Amino acid sequence: MNKFAPLFGLALGAWLTLPVNGQPYPYPIGGEPYHRPPINSGSGFHTQRALRFKQDQDERGYHLRIKAQGYSADAIQVKIVGPYLVVENQEAHQIENRHQRGYSFSSTSSSMRRRFRLPADADVAAMARSEEDGVIVITLPYR
Repeated sequence: MNKFAPLFGLALGAWLTLPVNGQPYPYPIGGEPYHRPPINSGSGFHTQRALRFKQDQDERGYHLRIKAQGYSADAIQVKIVGPYLVVENQEAHQIENRHQRGYSFSSTSSSMRRRFRLPADADVAAMARSEEDGVIVITLPYR
């Protein structure tokens, strides 16, 4: 047995237990980095999107308020299907990246559909849609 083997094992164990300092790999001088960009730099998967619904009523009728975070208000469709008010959205995104090291293409899509039962005394023919400060308001007056 080599007399330096225990010393080598001790040094290797100490090296393996050292904390990682989190510094990036030192790239070659004049060269480009060999790492991938962070996932959230161009991906549609990491965007914060949320829809919040609030139902209420007053003397004018029923109101459905839709707060759309991360969605454009024009992309949200509201329609009547049978006894339901249907709120839906379908979006497709295509991202093309061309750079000197190559080419990448990604495609993402998302869809959302939510149904609300219409009250029996709501006047569907007089339904109105308005937008106030990024909030879509659907108004159904009483009959």
